[in-house]
Amino acid sequence: MKKLLLAIFLLVFSLTGFSQSLSTGAAGWNSQLQEEVISSELKIYPNPCRENKVTIEFSAKQITEIRLINITGKEVYQKSYAIPENKKQIELTGIPNGIYIIRIKTDDQNLVTKKLMISKN
Repeated sequence: MKKLLLAIFLLVFSLTGFSQSLSTGAAGWNSQLQEEVISSELKIYPNPCRENKVTIEFSAKQITEIRLINITGKEVYQKSYAIPENKKQIELTGIPNGIYIIRIKTDDQNLVTKKLMISKN
């Protein structure tokens, strides 16, 4: 019985997601492609971070804001920059080990998110 309910749930969930992706049309595909291109231009290293510093580098855009959000959704770091640059280094002292979402705002108001793992010894 549990397997049957699980199968029905998964079927309904996958069909709902499929129908929503079809309704966005070509504009949805273009925005997804643009997000992937922008995301591929962003480099965060070292990842996983074993030290107290992380470097964030954008090849084509300039960084105006950096936010670090933990797995529960709590913002643990936020820094805005008056003078945007392509490369920033942030200090992670006091931030515990874990998996974080790093959200970068660019000079043209785009938001790019990536995963950052902190694993200090």
